[in-house]
Amino acid sequence: LAEARQPLWRKLPVPSSQINPYRIVIVLRLVVLCFFLRFRIMTPANDAIPLWLVSVICELWFALSWILDQLPKWSPVTRETYLDRLALRYDREGEPSRLSPIDFFVSTVDPLKEPPIITANTVLSILAVDYPVDRNSCYVSDDGASMLCFDTLSETAEFARRWVPFCKKFAIEPRAPEFYFSQKIDYLKDKVQPTFVKERRAMKREYEEFKVRINGLVAKAEKKPEEGWVMQDGTPWPGNNTRDHPGMIQVYLGSQGALDVEGHELPRLVYVSREKRPGHNHHKKAGAMNALVRVSAVLTNAPFILNLDCDHYVNNSKAVREAMCFLMDPQLGKKLCYVQFPQRFDGIDLHDRYANRNVVFFDVSLHPLTPSVSFRSESELMMLLCGVVIADQHEGAGRHSGPGVRGHGVRVQQAGAVRVRPAAAGEEAQDDVRLLALVVLLLLLLRRREAPQVEQGQEGRRRRRR
Repeated sequence: LAEARQPLWRKLPVPSSQINPYRIVIVLRLVVLCFFLRFRIMTPANDAIPLWLVSVICELWFALSWILDQLPKWSPVTRETYLDRLALRYDREGEPSRLSPIDFFVSTVDPLKEPPIITANTVLSILAVDYPVDRNSCYVSDDGASMLCFDTLSETAEFARRWVPFCKKFAIEPRAPEFYFSQKIDYLKDKVQPTFVKERRAMKREYEEFKVRINGLVAKAEKKPEEGWVMQDGTPWPGNNTRDHPGMIQVYLGSQGALDVEGHELPRLVYVSREKRPGHNHHKKAGAMNALVRVSAVLTNAPFILNLDCDHYVNNSKAVREAMCFLMDPQLGKKLCYVQFPQRFDGIDLHDRYANRNVVFFDVSLHPLTPSVSFRSESELMMLLCGVVIADQHEGAGRHSGPGVRGHGVRVQQAGAVRVRPAAAGEEAQDDVRLLALVVLLLLLLRRREAPQVEQGQEGRRRRRR
């Protein structure tokens, strides 16, 4: 009982031997910056005052932003969770679990551009997380109303009946089959069950057969019939017109009778494709997220939402429990609004030359921020707290208060065990390039306006000399 009353996490200061050298560098840079700004202010360019003024303002702004960025880094901390205490308090063996339910949101649009096998791996890793099955639900948003995505989830639900118990029986990590079977490690390490090798070979063969079936669906989807797609019962697919179709909801798992091969209950898996009508600009991700919020509020109404893209996967099956050590903490949980794990990536070069991991942000900048929590473990995930309303200017409308409303519109992100395929480096730098081009253009325009004034001033000085 005494252990159950203990805090679910603790704060670990960074050793002075590691942080003091960085503090010395901050002080040196600040001194050099002060001398530089004094020189720039005390030596104006008399022939181009407007251009000099703009450049000094920009330099002062960049200096201020750097100082604000360095202030929290002066005293960084890390935090460590106690999963055993969480289990003693909320998930005792032999008693009903009191862990908070959670809804996973997975978003996809075009299965021909976002491979269905990747989406399937994301869903499988969610269904196999180490969390009570009756408190874990997965909602997949298909904003392209694709029958390929619909059939892929049907195949995924069938394969999950064998994959989920296999993962939990042998403590498999990670629980996305594509990435688990592709690991070049000793998969026999710490495995003591005599049947593991036999069952792993059988599961790998079944996963390869599953991939072949998905590939067959993709090949079939590349040639759309003139009359449109037809479902197995002979009725036309409602999403044949992706811009004009009714809303579609299909529950694959979680209903009565949806059990795995060992007779255990599986987490809920729901397919959602929101209604679309011509003349409405509702083709953005924000609107799809709002639709998921409304649907999940009716079906499960979990107090927490974890949002993933279709090319993420859960890399640490205990990441959700780690998040709950903060979100369900009696003292901190009521005040907490942001929890962030670092993101890790597959498929990039050894030295990460394009900085896809964003180490400076995740492993340095987030440590000192008071509202955020950085973990020492290499788990990563995206979570949005209950009550989040995601909307853009075209697809506003949150939820109306009333039954099914989860709380206030507080946005909370939690990152925990998700690995993401690297994005193109060019896409990440487009905004910076546009901003730089705009600044250069502004400077050129100011320079052109100043040129006639400079020529007039030089001509006046020549006349005075004569």
